Amino acid sequence: MFTVLQSLKELRMAGEIVEPWDDNIHQTYKQENVIGKGAYGVVYTVTHLPTGRKFAMKKMEMRVSEEGVPQSVIREISSLAVLGKKNHENINTLHESLCSVSNNGTTLAIYMVMDKCDWDLYTFLRDIPRDMPDMQCRVIAMQIFRGVDFLHANNIVHRDLKPQNVLINKDQTVKIADFGLSRTYSSQASFTTTVVTLWYRSPELLLQTSYNSAVDIWAIGCMLSEIYNRRPLFSGQTEAQQLVATFTKLGLPSPQEWPRGAVIERATYPEHPRLPDNLLFGRMPQEGADLAKWCLDYIPERRCSAAHALLTRFFHGVTHRPAPTPLREVN
Repeated sequence: MFTVLQSLKELRMAGEIVEPWDDNIHQTYKQENVIGKGAYGVVYTVTHLPTGRKFAMKKMEMRVSEEGVPQSVIREISSLAVLGKKNHENINTLHESLCSVSNNGTTLAIYMVMDKCDWDLYTFLRDIPRDMPDMQCRVIAMQIFRGVDFLHANNIVHRDLKPQNVLINKDQTVKIADFGLSRTYSSQASFTTTVVTLWYRSPELLLQTSYNSAVDIWAIGCMLSEIYNRRPLFSGQTEAQQLVATFTKLGLPSPQEWPRGAVIERATYPEHPRLPDNLLFGRMPQEGADLAKWCLDYIPERRCSAAHALLTRFFHGVTHRPAPTPLREVN
């Protein structure tokens, strides 16, 4: 069985030295309300007592088993450690990480202190008034692409992009968060694990074939439509339903577009024509629809990169820095 010391060694090898938690930390941070829960942790609002600044503290508590620390935990700490040293404005920054041991050395808790934002994109789109201007939509989308461009430039695939993992502040700054499923890659890398919340999964993930960083671009294409229309582009309840929802709107992939090694044959599905842009993308302007279609190409190698997306007409005249007028409060 792994010991806590072995687990801490794993975390240090991941690239981030996790400092021990002690009672003095309560003189530094005051824990407040719960703002989120996930598979491995709870997120709290905390106040940094010396400065009064608010942070988000993610607590991940786990029993140390024969497998050691879950890979998702190691990946998140490793990714945040690498990215934090470069301090990109559209990536949620890790400010400090700590750990504690309990239950006779069998339970390990890791605390990660990160930027606190006002909303996640899911909550924001659900609650903000529906007359959000087109330029505001573009500013949000540009920052998502900038954050993903930074990830990919640093050889990191997020693998779990969705509105709940995109954070937004009242000053319109956007930060990408939650790197529990992220992986490093090379230009030749090809992964096989199925990840990403169902509605934002690309066909190559749903059909369980190899994939690369283009899965993040597909997810952004889905979110781009959602920013404008306030509803998921594809919303199946199972993987099979998600494929049907995708093919019904985008048309059945051609034999050349069908992923090699897919677990389901193309002949399983009926032919569907592609919906026209006005039905597919709703109120999105044409240059936005053109970008979304590029992101949602069935062939991953034909999808745009985040860097190329930022050069499209959709972002002409858009500054990546937020407009001075803050966003309105949402209920």
